[in-house]
Amino acid sequence: MLPGIVPSARIYTFSWNARYYADASVSRLENVAEVLLSTLQSQRDKDNTHSRPLILVASCFGGLVVTKALETANIYSSEYRKLVVANTGVVFLGSPLQGTKAGKAAQWQAMLGGILNKDPSQTLLQDLDGTTRALRETSERFVRMVTTPPMQTMTMCFWESHKTKVLKAVLPAMTLALSGSIKMIIVEEDSACLFGRPKQILDAPHSMMNKFSGPDDANFGLVRNAVKKMVEKAKEIAVSQREAFHLHSEHFMVSRRPNPLFTGRVEELGKLKQVLCPSLSTAGHAAVPKIYVIHGMGGAGKSEVALKFAFENRLEFWGIFWIDARSKSSITSGFVNLARMCGHNDESLEGAIMWLQNTSHSWLLILDNADNKDLDLARFLPAGRYGSILITTRLIECGKHQTVGKDAYESLNQGTAIELLLKACGIDSSSRSAEEDNARAVAELLGYHALAIIQAGAAISEGYCNLGEYKDFFLDQRQTLLECFPGQAGSEYGGVYATFEVTVTYLEARDDQIAKDALQLLNFYAFMHFTEFPEAAFEEAWKNSSDEDVVSSSLWPDGSENIQNLAPWHVSHLPTFMRQNPHNIDLNKVCLRQARSLLASFSLVTFDSARGSTRMHPVSHFWSRDRLHKPEESMNAGLNGLSVLSLSIKYPYDVDINAMATQLQPHIESIAHSLKEWGHHKRSFYFQQSVFRLGYVMYHSSLDSALFEMLQMIPIQTDEAWIRTDNGQRIQLLHGRYMLDSGDTNKAITLLEQLNEARLQTLAPDDSNVLFSQHNLAIAYLMIGDVAKAIKLLERIVQTRNETLGSEHPDLLASQYELAKAYLRIDETIKAIALLESVMEIRTKTLRPEHSNLLTSQHELAHAYLKIDETVKAIALLKEVVEIRTRTLRPEHSNLLTSQHELARAYLRIGEAAKAIALFEEVVEIQARTLRADHPNRVRFIYLLAQCHYYARKYERALQLAKSIETVAQNRPGDEIANWNANLIGYILEEMD
Repeated sequence: MLPGIVPSARIYTFSWNARYYADASVSRLENVAEVLLSTLQSQRDKDNTHSRPLILVASCFGGLVVTKALETANIYSSEYRKLVVANTGVVFLGSPLQGTKAGKAAQWQAMLGGILNKDPSQTLLQDLDGTTRALRETSERFVRMVTTPPMQTMTMCFWESHKTKVLKAVLPAMTLALSGSIKMIIVEEDSACLFGRPKQILDAPHSMMNKFSGPDDANFGLVRNAVKKMVEKAKEIAVSQREAFHLHSEHFMVSRRPNPLFTGRVEELGKLKQVLCPSLSTAGHAAVPKIYVIHGMGGAGKSEVALKFAFENRLEFWGIFWIDARSKSSITSGFVNLARMCGHNDESLEGAIMWLQNTSHSWLLILDNADNKDLDLARFLPAGRYGSILITTRLIECGKHQTVGKDAYESLNQGTAIELLLKACGIDSSSRSAEEDNARAVAELLGYHALAIIQAGAAISEGYCNLGEYKDFFLDQRQTLLECFPGQAGSEYGGVYATFEVTVTYLEARDDQIAKDALQLLNFYAFMHFTEFPEAAFEEAWKNSSDEDVVSSSLWPDGSENIQNLAPWHVSHLPTFMRQNPHNIDLNKVCLRQARSLLASFSLVTFDSARGSTRMHPVSHFWSRDRLHKPEESMNAGLNGLSVLSLSIKYPYDVDINAMATQLQPHIESIAHSLKEWGHHKRSFYFQQSVFRLGYVMYHSSLDSALFEMLQMIPIQTDEAWIRTDNGQRIQLLHGRYMLDSGDTNKAITLLEQLNEARLQTLAPDDSNVLFSQHNLAIAYLMIGDVAKAIKLLERIVQTRNETLGSEHPDLLASQYELAKAYLRIDETIKAIALLESVMEIRTKTLRPEHSNLLTSQHELAHAYLKIDETVKAIALLKEVVEIRTRTLRPEHSNLLTSQHELARAYLRIGEAAKAIALFEEVVEIQARTLRADHPNRVRFIYLLAQCHYYARKYERALQLAKSIETVAQNRPGDEIANWNANLIGYILEEMD
């Protein structure tokens, strides 16, 4: 009947074997779409009809084929692009364009079963699930394509109004159980129609959407009217689209194609389209060009986004011109080539700029890699009202050129980074879910940096290692992996490290004091952690450098230097930008800030003015460390870092770590793990002073791994004379306290007993140093269960300190606190509570609420209340302690974990197992990352979590946890946890039987 509507039309039909879908997924529509495009192109070539408008009519799955075909043809490089330009209308008859609302909808199985006469593949049914958005996103892209100027393609969507009777043979078994047959709407209105586009209902079931009784059929009349309307406007639209196509793509001077691995940045590309494309920009033809600036660190993907934008939006502009903006000569060359290619007579730089800004056509100028700080970029920005300019640069200051927006690029989001890595590795899509955890770990390691991820993928695809091995391989071969470069997928500068070296080359060439300071500051940051480094640390270090309580040349009675102090040597190794005014007590921050500002201007560091801190991206931080090839340069940077950190904390031996020490913890950790590389400096006493000082910060911060590294630099000596020295005793005490905290109590007791004996040989029994070492020894006795020895020592210490110190003295309160803990161990609970309440009362008056000593006494008092069933009092105290410690400590800090443990026990007492489990699960997860498998605290917490699950009647989980520590617990003789755990396993098995 169509020839009667449009007698002058050439009518083609296209069909395919519907059984193709028996084992297919929607993604395989691409194959059918390719066949349609090829067939249509060949036929129009043969008939020489490319100038004719093209109207497509599609029913059911044919609609999906058509949308996929036109989307494929619309890719710039597609040989079928002319079909898109010729297409002026599409009619859809009951096509499931949006998928179905119901993930397991019987109607889809029925429809496909009717086509195939057998059950369709589950893959196809899953892909038709509208909640996956696969089809919905294809439809959205199709609507954007046919409505974005210069395209004017008309569409009409028809949907069914009658239910289709489905035969028993094709209904799912579950549905048949309800009814022998059923009627249903196969393609709902929401599925059959495109959002915001014309639509019409037909008085027909799905099976009759493309079948009509004759020319007088009312449904045919509706379809006929839609087709006739399209035919009437077809020629006008086709001519307009064809002219616009030629007008909008006359010049396309772009240096290279987008990376085939390009992933994500959808939001960013959408923003660029909105503000730069003439058809969408709200700025219209303003008096000045629309300028957008993308700035950020090297390798973040700035140029790739610009390339992607240029290729995706070629039809939007009469001309797109790509210019390498790295230097004046490259910019000049680019403009000259632009003028020559466009046939302009004046091929000078000025002539090309003048011609471009005076043209009445829409153009896009991309100035890529505008990274030269000495270049005045404003001279090269044409002022034409029809122009759009996109600048990519590392220089933050280039943002001043923007007129419609700017964006900072640093990292990809996690999902995009993982997808990019899996693509770059060449991992087949069917295997990606199995590798997702490995990919996530690698992407996180690389800080979601685009180019670093591509290089990681290249290394993996070329067989250096597999995805699961990459993280360990990276730790050993980091520089090799980040310097190697896949030829088809990188930055104009080369590999990741090469992109950063460009900036250093520039700074070295400048040779002025600010550039020298910037390089020294960069080297300093290389030895810190990449997270926020506070500017206040430089100020504190400078202030403390003239404080005699910190920097002193005083000697011990035996004539040796004091390991607890620092020396003028440390001041002399502060960075030179700190030592510009040596006689001024306040740091001259101008030099520091000028240096930091210069680094930040190249996106090598990021300064947060609100927090007063500077951070680096992990990848640029790796590079800053690896680039220090010369031993002298590396050592100077390390000593700068060590000196700043040592001097910035005035009271490292205070049990209550201040805010500055807390901020510096990751940086102290970072430098601690580099100490073994420091060569002959490790033998320097000044070096050991710094290590000892920072070691105490790590001890009070419960950072055992960093403290372990530091203690290797100040080892215990076997010479008996050594332990009789003041410095030897202090070093041995720190070793002993570390052993206590790390669970090696027997070794701790040996060290502390040796120390006690050595001090008693030369000091009076009531000397504060003797009492301090005995106090620590008593703690060790408590930890191994030798409570009698602990109480004997502590009672004497408390008595002596009562006689010699004031009632509010911190040392007396500390010993009373430990004695109360010992009383609790022998069930002298009333004595313990009396002591603890007294200690807490004094500490509440004399300390701020966040002070660690006050919190520990509150915690222990709550523990005592639990022993006498004062659970409400205990919970009130513990909730306060946990709240403060959660706010002030890292999640893995042992003090916080201990309080969470005690609060969980309290919840168990009142039957709130769910609250207890929530607390314990969090603690166990953190300890799995931070403690070795046999650490006593980790074993104990897993046991308690198993106990919680047992009380909650979650026996399988309880058994799994208890079994996981069974062997470890049995290997700890003298620890009652093994018996407790064995009993718990027995109880669980009884309940499960």
